[in-house]
Amino acid sequence: MSLKINRGAMPCHCCAHLFRLLYHEVKGLKEHTEKIHGFIFNKEAEETVYRDAAYTMDRVGISKSTLLRCQNQGIIAVAKVLNKKKLFRDQDVEHLRNTYWNLGFSSH
Repeated sequence: MSLKINRGAMPCHCCAHLFRLLYHEVKGLKEHTEKIHGFIFNKEAEETVYRDAAYTMDRVGISKSTLLRCQNQGIIAVAKVLNKKKLFRDQDVEHLRNTYWNLGFSSH
């Protein structure tokens, strides 16, 4: 049994109308979602406090080699690099401190 698809066939008038309505609805939702995503991303960026490696080592109470080991193990990640300095999110520093010293609670 052979199934032949006619790619040149046009949908009926009613279906074409519904497709246009759905297209405009989906397009509007996509634009709205992108605006919300942009707002959330900018809000998080404004509220994020970044700490350098020296602060992180001092706050957690670890050496440079231990901080590097924690990075390699994925326990803490560099959030960004600014002027060749590694910066960590403050909440990640606190999480590392609580995890490293097994304090049993998290700042989240």
